[in-house]
Amino acid sequence: MLSGLGDCYAQTLNLSGGEVAQRLIELFLFDFTFTSESENREAKGYVKGVRKTKSSAESEVTDTLTLSTQYTDWAQLGFALNEFPKTQTNVILPLLKQATVPASAAFEIADAAITAGNLNYIKAYVNAFGTWGQPESLIHTADASTAPASASEVQVDATGNKLVLHADRANAPISYSVPTNYTSIAAYGGSGTATKYGKISFLGKLHTPESTDNWVIHFPSLSRKSRPNIDLSEDVPTLSVEFAAETPSGWEQPFEIFNLDTGVTS
Repeated sequence: MLSGLGDCYAQTLNLSGGEVAQRLIELFLFDFTFTSESENREAKGYVKGVRKTKSSAESEVTDTLTLSTQYTDWAQLGFALNEFPKTQTNVILPLLKQATVPASAAFEIADAAITAGNLNYIKAYVNAFGTWGQPESLIHTADASTAPASASEVQVDATGNKLVLHADRANAPISYSVPTNYTSIAAYGGSGTATKYGKISFLGKLHTPESTDNWVIHFPSLSRKSRPNIDLSEDVPTLSVEFAAETPSGWEQPFEIFNLDTGVTS
């Protein structure tokens, strides 16, 4: 009885630069599913008046390996997305912040990140119901010395580095976005050319109570056949990717299983 899989890793096979340029990643798998589906062809003939199958053969076999993980660190995410991280420069991200309007004057939220340079890009909204009113997207008003004319407005004061709210918004929870400029940041996707994992090999150790846990399964050539599937229906999100398990020339199966206890090393 197989009880699990461990010590799993994938290795790239065809990155430019030859063998020295290939990369390795340890995989923390939640699920490992290998399916082999065949399409049969049957030759039939009448036997004593009844048409029966006289011979059959597999005409097409599709081998699929699905790898899933619930442990989504930065590297596992990149593997699921089929990208190594790249560095992007001069990226502006509108980061969301939260604050609470003071209970009494002045009804202001100070933030040194609010400047004249990003004044026009600040957005804010009330994110809960209470004595201050309903949740609402607030109207951005020009930088001025006067308070907002209505509870539906927010004044963005770049000189004082603050948001100014109407008195009716006392105690209101506020969310607002402030553009943040990153001169350099690691990223997946976006602009620029990504380095893909491409074709990979896979190796994992099979665990079973009937052995010393020294069985190893090896898929020498896997090509992606799906985009990453993200399942958020459970408590812990699951990322899964399907691979076509390719059968090398001269092999009957797309995998090999070794018993390391029998191995003789040089």
